[in-house]
Amino acid sequence: MGKFLVRRAAQAILVLLVTTFGSLVAVTEWGDPFRMIGPRVQTPEARAMLNETFGLDKPLFVRYLVYIGNLFTGDLGVDYERRRPVVDLLAEAAPNSFRLALTALAIQVVLGVVLGIVAARMRRTFVDTVITFTSITVTVIPLFVIGVWVRNAFSGKSIFGWDAFPLIPRSIGVETTWLQELILPAFTLGVGALAFTVVLARGAMIEVLDADYIRTARAKGLSERKVVFKHAARNALIPVAELSAVQLGALMGGTVLVEAVFQYNGLGYLFVRSMTENNHPVMLAVAVYSVALFVIVLMLADILTAWLDPRIRIFD
Repeated sequence: MGKFLVRRAAQAILVLLVTTFGSLVAVTEWGDPFRMIGPRVQTPEARAMLNETFGLDKPLFVRYLVYIGNLFTGDLGVDYERRRPVVDLLAEAAPNSFRLALTALAIQVVLGVVLGIVAARMRRTFVDTVITFTSITVTVIPLFVIGVWVRNAFSGKSIFGWDAFPLIPRSIGVETTWLQELILPAFTLGVGALAFTVVLARGAMIEVLDADYIRTARAKGLSERKVVFKHAARNALIPVAELSAVQLGALMGGTVLVEAVFQYNGLGYLFVRSMTENNHPVMLAVAVYSVALFVIVLMLADILTAWLDPRIRIFD
């Protein structure tokens, strides 16, 4: 197990190093961040001074080594627009993305598992066909299209006098709660990847329902409700839980399209704003943070799976 842990950790570090370098190259190719600040074009002298101040006059590989060194100290640079530490911007946006990811994952798991169990119990029937076809159809629709439709359909609507869905684009001076801002993007994210959970839960449930111990439980006279929910569903949820861990890592990294569509103040929307501002440190920090979070979650999922099943680490 020790060699397995070392190998997985080394792979994660290698992925992070390569990704950080690729992100730095991509951000550098985005253009000169000081060509225009505000309404005025900067003079060549002013741009040269700014490039020297922020270390952009150094060779690419030197900047990469400096950035890697600063990562270990938590120094992610300074926001070019507002001169704030980038780590402060991440600290403000990351909790919002975390809340969005958890809510979307809860919607996806609850709906997906329930629909998957129903489809498995009624397999090869009209209900099974409708559930499977509908969930797959929704998933193949681009997430951006789903988000725009949900925004146009529900933005500014009220439920029993409560402004449940705030108007988008945001109105200046109108205060909204975190719950109002969360509902629509969380629903879009949760429904957008629903088919994966439905198909996985359905397949796992069918496999479990055909197992010998389920037939034994039925032969003992247990009610169908106990057989399905107490014995079968518990084991069928194992692959769903593994999939959810991976999806949570991806969601926590920030979903750019959905957050941009709903102007949700998470990491994805922060990345979009930094792109429009040509704000290199923020773009790089969000990209590195998102990849690092995803890699760490994948590594933890691999370690947990290997601990549960020793055959994985033996043949790895």
